Amino acid sequence: MKLAEISIKRPSLIIVLFTILTLGGLLSYTMMGYELIPKFETNMVTISTVYPGASPAEVETSVTRKIEDAVGSLENVKKVESSSYESLSVISIQLNNGADVDFALNDAQRKVNAILGDLPDDVDAPSLNKFSLDDLPIITMSVSSDKLNSKDLYDLLDKKKK
Repeated sequence: MKLAEISIKRPSLIIVLFTILTLGGLLSYTMMGYELIPKFETNMVTISTVYPGASPAEVETSVTRKIEDAVGSLENVKKVESSSYESLSVISIQLNNGADVDFALNDAQRKVNAILGDLPDDVDAPSLNKFSLDDLPIITMSVSSDKLNSKDLYDLLDKKKK
């Protein structure tokens, strides 16, 4: 009853109160961030090294283990996995959540460069890459037609996208 009495006796107070609440709600709505596709960070760095003509055992002992030892001391490392194939070594470094992938990539590059002299002479320079889901397409589409040839279909689609 008290609220009803105040509303009747002082309508300007209620109008000001609801105006403040409405403006606060509109301001909050405009400041609210949303994403249609949330970011999923996998935080992975991969190191690929080609050793032509080497067996998997030789790749493992002379390339993979040396690189693993070098990058094992990186910060924010969650897990290091490696695979040795014929003529190829692949090392995957999974980082902790929230770790800066670019910094980890630069740090790994520095550590790999420090051991390049310990690797066999035939080994190609290791290739470091970061994996990001943002680099993958959201949707892949294809078009085919029974009535149009390839050139006409391409021209039709090229005009429609503009």
